[in-house]
Amino acid sequence: MSGERASGRLRRMGVAPICALMLAACGSSHPTSGVDLPPLRDETLDAQLVDAIEQTRARGCDFLEPAYCLFPWPNDYFTVADAATDTGRRIDLPLAAMPKNLAGLPLRPDEWNRNDGFSPGQMMVTYVPGLDPEVSGIGNITDIEASLDADAPILVIDADTGERHPIWVEIDASETARTLCDAPASVFDIADLVAGELGIEDVVANLGAVVDGLGAGCTLTLQPILAALGEALHDTLLPNNALKVDPPALLMRPAKNFRDGHRYIVAMRNLKNAQGEIIEAPAAFRVYRDRYSSAFEEVNARRDHMEDIIARLARHGVRRDELYMAWDFTVASTRNLAGRLLHMRDTALASLGEAAPGFEITEVTDFETGETIRRVQGRYTVPNFLTLPDGICDNLLPPVSALVDYCARLETLGALLGGDELPLLGDLIGAASDAVGLLVELGQVPLSRLYYEGDSERPSINPLMPTQSFDFQCEIPRTALASFEDADTWLRPATPTLYGHGLLGGKGEVGGGSTRRLREQNFMHCAIDWIGMATRDVPSVLTYLLDMSFFPTLPDRVQQSIVNWHVLTRLIQHPDGLASHPAFQTADGRPVFDPAKVVYDGNSQGGIIGGAVMATSTDITRGVLGVPGANYSTLLRRSVDFDTYGALLYTSYPNSFDQSFILSFIQMLWDRAETNGYMNHLRRPDAYTALGHPTPNHEVLLHVAFGDHQVADLTPEVMSRSYDGAVHLPGTEPGRHTGVNPFALIRPAVDGEDGSVMVVWDIGPLNPDNPDNPGTAPSPAANTPPRQGRDPHSDPRADVAGGIQREAFLREDRYLDVCADRPCFTRGYLPADVASGAAGNAAPLVNALPEVQAKPGGRAAVTAIAADPDRDELAYQWQIVAGADCVAGIGDAGAASTELALAAACTRSEIVLRVTVSDGRGGTASEITRVRLVGADGSRQSPADG
Repeated sequence: MSGERASGRLRRMGVAPICALMLAACGSSHPTSGVDLPPLRDETLDAQLVDAIEQTRARGCDFLEPAYCLFPWPNDYFTVADAATDTGRRIDLPLAAMPKNLAGLPLRPDEWNRNDGFSPGQMMVTYVPGLDPEVSGIGNITDIEASLDADAPILVIDADTGERHPIWVEIDASETARTLCDAPASVFDIADLVAGELGIEDVVANLGAVVDGLGAGCTLTLQPILAALGEALHDTLLPNNALKVDPPALLMRPAKNFRDGHRYIVAMRNLKNAQGEIIEAPAAFRVYRDRYSSAFEEVNARRDHMEDIIARLARHGVRRDELYMAWDFTVASTRNLAGRLLHMRDTALASLGEAAPGFEITEVTDFETGETIRRVQGRYTVPNFLTLPDGICDNLLPPVSALVDYCARLETLGALLGGDELPLLGDLIGAASDAVGLLVELGQVPLSRLYYEGDSERPSINPLMPTQSFDFQCEIPRTALASFEDADTWLRPATPTLYGHGLLGGKGEVGGGSTRRLREQNFMHCAIDWIGMATRDVPSVLTYLLDMSFFPTLPDRVQQSIVNWHVLTRLIQHPDGLASHPAFQTADGRPVFDPAKVVYDGNSQGGIIGGAVMATSTDITRGVLGVPGANYSTLLRRSVDFDTYGALLYTSYPNSFDQSFILSFIQMLWDRAETNGYMNHLRRPDAYTALGHPTPNHEVLLHVAFGDHQVADLTPEVMSRSYDGAVHLPGTEPGRHTGVNPFALIRPAVDGEDGSVMVVWDIGPLNPDNPDNPGTAPSPAANTPPRQGRDPHSDPRADVAGGIQREAFLREDRYLDVCADRPCFTRGYLPADVASGAAGNAAPLVNALPEVQAKPGGRAAVTAIAADPDRDELAYQWQIVAGADCVAGIGDAGAASTELALAAACTRSEIVLRVTVSDGRGGTASEITRVRLVGADGSRQSPADG
């Protein structure tokens, strides 16, 4: 800006007279650094700060980075002191600073302003004009350890200890920014889908060519004018408006979660452009770094704080004169992150007293074939912490035909979402259009929030509707018993397992392929909907993609859902719960599952949110998180699943900086309802106990799909570092992982250990000539989804060896290396040296199912599940080790499953059998199992002579 314009602007802002500058120029001794600072320079940069200071005064922006009101982010500038919080601070975002959607509606920060800090997994966002990360020597996701180097250009340190924190840095490569020239096509696409649902597609069909022409013409002629107008408005009335075209933001992510309640400092230094030239720091930061005078009260009020940051950096090897920018932020406390859910958990379980949750069985279906012998569906009662019923399809009678149609639509959509194919946007819009009709007739939207009494920070049970009922579905495995009609049936009580479904799906997924490998090993899976992120929430999801002010409904509802899981666990464990109902008993009244130990198994979304269930469970201590990740702000742009939903978000918030900020911002609430907010304490939740919420230790097994198209495979690595888990090594073939040091900062797993382990499963490199397995490419280093080859997302859960590993972890409390000290391969892939035999022969592995109860004179089934790391064909052989006199006959002793005919006169307490599998190349494996002889009442027979 010209000097005359700046001078006039300064006068209009009522700047203090020159004597104030003289006073400000006096030297000072900073209370934190203990080092005498040189006096302020006589020179001032105020003329360069005028626009930014105007935005600070008008909207509450941070003037450090004038490119965007809320940069740099996260930032303690947007907090206030609050002695009532554990961190001593509270988020304080002004409405005027918040992004606006295309309709001009600001994102309301009220719920975020309840937080006492930022997310432990917060994505840091800012902008550095002209930055070239490669020339600057900045490490991306392929080299997170570069951020720990002494000369790292971008680093994060713990403000108190000075400890370096591992991060990676990337420039947003998503290319999702929109302009008004894109709007006609985006609006047309949505209108076309809605028109199809309403049966008037012919009306808009001919507009496609017109819209394409408008878009092309707009880009050619109007876009430069619109962009210039956007810049002008940015400098005056409407910063970061929809017309403004912003460049990609600079993104920094923790490779390990920040510690709850800690303060961190972000430092950027010696940043270079593509020509290798040092980029000059913003004027607002140079005022502090180089100690320029200022007449602006806002600038001088911040000096002590900025000097504290610079001094702390200097004590840990970061020189003042090399800084481009530095700022600080405080991570939310454990109480703020987990306290709501822990309070809800304890309140809900305490309300049960010594009783089982109320329940009813609504449907029982028996099957002649398949892994499930009986499906049981029912409803159970849970304390309600929500303001509205979970869903009009669940808790209200259908008063109008529209309600029935709407619920039917959701059921159809649920089937689509629970399948292998992603739903079309038209399917989602169809549910939403039905919701609009429902809104007209019922006068309500299927949104709900947590219920708070007064100014309490802890949710309460809703006094107007203290309970709600939710549906559940259980799959009793065929390996548990021979028949529900025969009172003399053999019985192998199943291990009860909670199953968490995938993205916006439903409980019906529990009977599909995702649970097959465990059901065939005698696990009984029970599932409920993840309310908040289930099929019936799709209309709500679409609502807040258009206006993110509605986003808080998602984490609120998911927290209720996690409480629902904890109550379901009690229903499974309690003697008056499911085990007391005939649907879960043999004909003579024996329970078909053992309630002594309940475990968790979830995939995709069930792995992402499942970590929060595990971390807060008082009754479950072991779980498997299949294709998991954390956090959602990292996952969304790296997932093909978000293509559909992101299109709506990006149309509503077309500005590039807005998009990056929002995806970071919503994580602060998502923490309450997904693994990210809990994984610092997932294994050792001492902090929860210290808050008055006793919680046991937990261990989890992560099954990761290398190159996953839906859940970024880098995020389980962040999880493992955060809770000090281990990784199976070698994790991949040499050169397959793009990391400089693959799986850096994660300890190697030890076969047989009882702790948490991550295992990466690989379907192999790209091989388009193989129609069954075309392979997959490594995930891109940029924040974009993998798209090459096959999506391996569903393959780890289908692997037989992976199933054996999951069984050992859940039932035997041990990590079992099923990959013979090699990387773990799936979907039939083998490296050339293994396939040829050059790598040697690996022994097979086998799991004989747990002991079976049978009556003398009856029959007993024994089953073995086996796999071979070399994919060799296996032979089975059963042998009676003890109690042969009690066996009247055996079926096929060379089969994986066989049946024994038991002698009626047997008085032994058990029969011992060994199964041996061989691979035909000298490799064998054996395991023991037992038949336990029981009397007519099901009690164990007393041993006679062994």
